[in-house]
Amino acid sequence: MSSINFLDRRPFHYYNTGTGALHSLTRNLYLLLEELPMNITVIYASGRKTRSSTYQIAQMLIKELLEDGTCFSFFLPDDMPHICTGCRACILGKEHACKGAAAMAPILEAMEQSELILFCAPTYVYHVPGQMKSLLDHLAYRWMVHRPDLTFMKKQAVIINTAAGGGMRSTVRDIKDSTENLGFARTHCISQSVWDYAWNDLPESFRKSIQHKVTRTARNVRHCARHLTPSPKVWCEFTLYRFLHKHKKMSTVDDTYWQEHGYNTGWPWKNKKAL
Repeated sequence: MSSINFLDRRPFHYYNTGTGALHSLTRNLYLLLEELPMNITVIYASGRKTRSSTYQIAQMLIKELLEDGTCFSFFLPDDMPHICTGCRACILGKEHACKGAAAMAPILEAMEQSELILFCAPTYVYHVPGQMKSLLDHLAYRWMVHRPDLTFMKKQAVIINTAAGGGMRSTVRDIKDSTENLGFARTHCISQSVWDYAWNDLPESFRKSIQHKVTRTARNVRHCARHLTPSPKVWCEFTLYRFLHKHKKMSTVDDTYWQEHGYNTGWPWKNKKAL
């Protein structure tokens, strides 16, 4: 890869000696962007590792994407043992009064420092494990309809799901509902049926399928990171909620939050000041 000096103040047309040169420069810029360090936060729905296919798939994806970044790992329920009791403190603007606030703080901090968030959850009785659902419940007040952190519109999420048989679609939907409403620009999914095999006993055909999905997902994450914009669904939801908050149709605490953070004007994923 040729060297590009970003401190060189010569005009762009200095480098443009032809179509081939422009194509080469553009390609090199893309390659440089791919090499930027990416911090990753991983949330595992259980503490199982060696025999867990969900955990091992996550390690494969992290190996593909981490490079020089930092990886923050959290295992449920140990790192977030507090079940949401429905006290509504967070919805009323008193999230710090929640009994799980102290446990959530390092998880939220890691997510804020990361460009990619992995949600790793096997299927339990056709749905997401209870400990993962409880963590997502603690993020309810950060949905776009309430008081979002719209820096998430410059982040991506990956859902990693395995199941013995059925229920993968409903499990992924449980998590994707949250990632989209939290404002993640893009949500990618890796779902794999592993029957009743432990990781070490997984048939070769299953391993090839997993490797293909991991490679494809890593490629898609890198591609989206080059010029990250919200998916059509996230964009539509943001536009709707911005209209409602701008015209004070929601709760006072939420309307005030949107006004104070400047979310009622412009497009947050374009305007760095709004983030």
